[in-house]
Amino acid sequence: MSTVCKHFGDCGGCSFQDIPYLEQLCKKEEEIKRLLREAEFEVLLKPINHYPEWFYRNKMEFCFYDNGDGKTVCGLYSKKFKNKVTDLEECLIFSPDIGIILAAVKDFVKAGNYPAYNKYNYKGFLRHLVVREAKFTSQIMVGLVTTGQAAFDRAGFVKLLAGLKLNSSIKSIYHILNDSMSDAVIFQEKNLLYGEPFIREELGGFQFNIGIDTFFQVNPRAIDDFYAKIRGYAGLDKTKSVLDLFCGTGSIGMFLAKDAKYVWGVEIEKAIVEAAWENAKINNINNISFAVSDTKNFLNTQSYFHQGVDLLIVNPPRCGVSPKVVKSLLTLNAKRIIYSSCNPKSLFEDLKLMCQFYRLEFVEPFDFFPHTPHCECLTILNKI
Repeated sequence: MSTVCKHFGDCGGCSFQDIPYLEQLCKKEEEIKRLLREAEFEVLLKPINHYPEWFYRNKMEFCFYDNGDGKTVCGLYSKKFKNKVTDLEECLIFSPDIGIILAAVKDFVKAGNYPAYNKYNYKGFLRHLVVREAKFTSQIMVGLVTTGQAAFDRAGFVKLLAGLKLNSSIKSIYHILNDSMSDAVIFQEKNLLYGEPFIREELGGFQFNIGIDTFFQVNPRAIDDFYAKIRGYAGLDKTKSVLDLFCGTGSIGMFLAKDAKYVWGVEIEKAIVEAAWENAKINNINNISFAVSDTKNFLNTQSYFHQGVDLLIVNPPRCGVSPKVVKSLLTLNAKRIIYSSCNPKSLFEDLKLMCQFYRLEFVEPFDFFPHTPHCECLTILNKI
């Protein structure tokens, strides 16, 4: 097939666009089968769930870069050239509106002669452009990330963006200060320039406030189905309680709270927990609470109070959890565990330890990330 995005092959954002989508799904299923064989699991592998393949991401972080001829570009790191940035005019896995937004921002940068930040000599001004889009409410948030080495026309920036004719509507504009040496987007200081501090997304009848630095699952259309399936597999009633580790803004827990006696969520970032409390308030959910804690410390100090919990939810970062944390999870003696991960390799390594005490019922893949090699896997474990 011919590639769809004009930047494919140069931009490092997608690596599977030249593979027909049904073939991509087959490749992902085969990779999961291979990992299961290597882990020596003989278990039911359910068919892979898939969703619309284009315009699915709800967040992108674009880089500013000086290409050497006096032109500041904005896009993603190049696949062909190390430490170069591909100047993007579109991003077909993100939003139909992003081309208009990128063009407007680059015109603004050129008119103001604002220099891009150089991560090698730590000089310059423009670092990243963060754009978030709520897929079900069509609300957009824009964040301009800069150093403190210069100033810019904030009023002009707001006027430019607020006046754009888009399919979705810009509801929030931030200026984010980042003087750290790290090349990651770090929110050292946030200044709301326009609109509301949050955009709002709707999933499964619930509403969620999403800030510029809020963690939220990347593919809302897929997540809506994913959470509904988790709720169906949970087997809860009003006598049963849930412990949700790595809970983020509490979205899984809120889906389950309707059926449960009580839900406890644990998340390390204070700001994310504050957003979780706000989301529970918005949705009038009273049988849920959240703790600010590293999972390891929480299990070491609080596991006694959650012994024999009816359902344990584990949805860790891509790297998975350490063997020590897995052992601590096992001390909870949870009756059922729902463990999901976007890294099947680390997931199956963790499950090998857990299956000394639990029976793995099935593995169910979800393609949250079309046109990339990544895939989410959901697993159910019942106490032996």
